[in-house]
Amino acid sequence: MPWVEIKSGLTAQDGHEEKLTEYLCDYPDCPNLATQMLGCVVELRLIAAVCEEHALKRQAQIRSST
Repeated sequence: MPWVEIKSGLTAQDGHEEKLTEYLCDYPDCPNLATQMLGCVVELRLIAAVCEEHALKRQAQIRSST
């Protein structure tokens, strides 16, 4: 999962620079922030997360297949 990291330039209490991290949607060519996790494979340390738009599309696909 790709992520965006922004360095704040401020120092935290532990002495390290504060960083803001946001994860991007795993759907191909989607620039939106990931808001929902689809699942994970613990053994491989992999997760899949998507934005709200693609999460809704996935839920619709699941409903239509049942």
